[in-house]
Amino acid sequence: MEDRTTHAIAVKAHIWRAGKLLILKRQESDEEYGGYWDIPGGRLLPGEDARQGLAREVREETGLTPSKIRPLTVWDYEAGGTKVIGLSFLARTEEERVRLSAEHSAYAWMAPEEIHAYRFAANLEKEISWIIEKGWHL
Repeated sequence: MEDRTTHAIAVKAHIWRAGKLLILKRQESDEEYGGYWDIPGGRLLPGEDARQGLAREVREETGLTPSKIRPLTVWDYEAGGTKVIGLSFLARTEEERVRLSAEHSAYAWMAPEEIHAYRFAANLEKEISWIIEKGWHL
């Protein structure tokens, strides 16, 4: 048996524009979170650093280019038998027009006071609320 543990690395972007957060609605066919709202992100490719992977995932899922990328939180979970370490980042964009990938069915620029109008995974809703409480969305 090998002594080392391997994990996948995932990245997520809280992208803010003019005080509003970009959120994406997962396709209903998504087995775990179908119909939930989420933020852009995904797993890193081999050899990719976190900021490169984040920018790639944001471009793939939204067509946007994030700027002012700053680390925010670290979290972990298990998906399909794979242990995953996740990194959340704050980011900005000046772009408004989003080009969705096939992973998502809709997008919105959510104002902080609208958070309860959307269905998020509990841990993501908590993280978004924390960002708003700290005033980091401004």
